[in-house]
Amino acid sequence: MTVESRTELVPLRTWFGLRWRGYDRGEVDDYVAELETDLRLAMADRDAAETRAEVLANRLKALQEENSVLQEGLHRICLTPIDPKGLPERLARMVQLAEDERREVIRDANIKALMIVAEAEARQRELDEAAASKREEAKEDFRLAMSLRRAEALRALAELRDIARDEAARIVAEARVEVAGVDGR
Repeated sequence: MTVESRTELVPLRTWFGLRWRGYDRGEVDDYVAELETDLRLAMADRDAAETRAEVLANRLKALQEENSVLQEGLHRICLTPIDPKGLPERLARMVQLAEDERREVIRDANIKALMIVAEAEARQRELDEAAASKREEAKEDFRLAMSLRRAEALRALAELRDIARDEAARIVAEARVEVAGVDGR
């Protein structure tokens, strides 16, 4: 983009006079180009905001008109007397609509209740299976512990028997020595 074309886009002074100890032309041109870019972006943002504001204003106007029409209709309905002949039909229709809504609410509640019961039963089955597994695990642990204790008790009993046998053999040997000593005197 040349200096001349930039002056057409934005009414900024884009040239500087050259002096012996003046500014660097390249730096000044770069700075001005940045300013012009920022200005163009700000102008584009402003235009977009104006467009958005215009769209929102039109939407607001349409909604206000719709609101006005609805208020007029409500006012007209409130002021219009109800024909006594049509009252039973109107009430019957309202009762029918209420009854239909009641049935729908009950149906939805029953469906939700069935889903909750199904989830609870599934959770109960999971917990029962987990408890059964833990029971079996505890039984197996108890059986193993009892087997170890029985083996230890049998081993201790065998040791005591061996000790008792050895002691009995020693006592018998001592008694024989004593009897032999008494017979030999």
